[in-house]
Amino acid sequence: KIINPAPERDIGASVENMNLVAEEEGIGCCWIGAFKAKEINNIISVPANLSAELILAMGYPLEKPIPEDIEKGASIKYYKDESGTLHVPKRKLEDILHFNQFEE
Repeated sequence: KIINPAPERDIGASVENMNLVAEEEGIGCCWIGAFKAKEINNIISVPANLSAELILAMGYPLEKPIPEDIEKGASIKYYKDESGTLHVPKRKLEDILHFNQFEE
């Protein structure tokens, strides 16, 4: 008998793959990990021996957000400009990627 010691890794990989395919099809996704599991389990009739671990909300987006590189330490708060376009600040890859060790 093989027991999976870390099923959350399988869940994460599965959801990320679903997210990538949805994106390719023009469907937006939002991975939701903070929710009232007991209420969701009741709403969707999850059997007692199982439990919802996360929610992947999917739908066709009404907006086309603009991702923007930001400087290290800057706000990552989303905002809309005067024309109503959503701007999504993103940290630069070099600010979050580490090679062999973390740096201060």
